[in-house]
Amino acid sequence: MKHLASSVLACMLMLSSCGTDTATTPSATPAKPAAAPAAPTIAKTTPPPPAATPPAANAPEKPAPAPAATPPATPPPAAPPETPKAPATVDMDAAIQTLMAKAELPDASVEVQHILIGFKGSLPGPTRTKEEAKALAEKVYAEVIGGGDFGAAVKKYTNDSAPGIYPISKAGRASMVKAFGDVGFRLKVGEIGVAPFDAKASPYGWHIIKRLK
Repeated sequence: MKHLASSVLACMLMLSSCGTDTATTPSATPAKPAAAPAAPTIAKTTPPPPAATPPAANAPEKPAPAPAATPPATPPPAAPPETPKAPATVDMDAAIQTLMAKAELPDASVEVQHILIGFKGSLPGPTRTKEEAKALAEKVYAEVIGGGDFGAAVKKYTNDSAPGIYPISKAGRASMVKAFGDVGFRLKVGEIGVAPFDAKASPYGWHIIKRLK
């Protein structure tokens, strides 16, 4: 019995000793420190693109890129030389009246070239009527005063022999057709006039006359 009580007492002392050790001896595993406060969450934003850096005041400007080479355009074909055009309308009768209203020039002589447009009955050869002869005379007159070659027109149209060049003097004009001299002495050098058909003054037809000298 004493032995049992001694054992119980020994056990109680051991338990008491163990309790003291637990209270004073730090645990082998250190206590975990308190968790640090969470860092504030910062919203992610996309930063704006950097502003363009202005060029320095004295910095040379960059040359503009050269334009792309353009193949040269094909030039249009050269236009043929223009043929002198006659006026749209020519009043030959009015031109005759205007010329004959002028005074004769004081020149002692002139040299003229003419285109004779005859008709059947006015001289041998032509078969056209008088009306057709006048219409042709108007056409030829329009051509030559419009810049046509007078010498070429003589070869093409005259019922006289080409080149149809005659000198006329005031002393000898009476031996020629009257209207021929009447027109010739009213023309300046280079001018063109017409002696119309007249049974007395111009019986051979229409004379288209250009003064040469």
